[in-house]
Amino acid sequence: MNTTFTGILGIVTMIIWILVSTELSKSPKKKEEKLNNRRKLIVLMSAGMVCTISIVVLFIQNIQF
Repeated sequence: MNTTFTGILGIVTMIIWILVSTELSKSPKKKEEKLNNRRKLIVLMSAGMVCTISIVVLFIQNIQF
């Protein structure tokens, strides 16, 4: 892959993890908000993990021995 794609993927990954941290810092007041926040966190963390793993794989593939 080229470096532009890796850079864009890195920026997207950082934004996702920032969104995860802001969701974790919110304190839901109602039970419905807790359920919505939990679902949102699951989606964001799954996307963050997939992006992070793909970045790690791309970096490992670019290592020259």
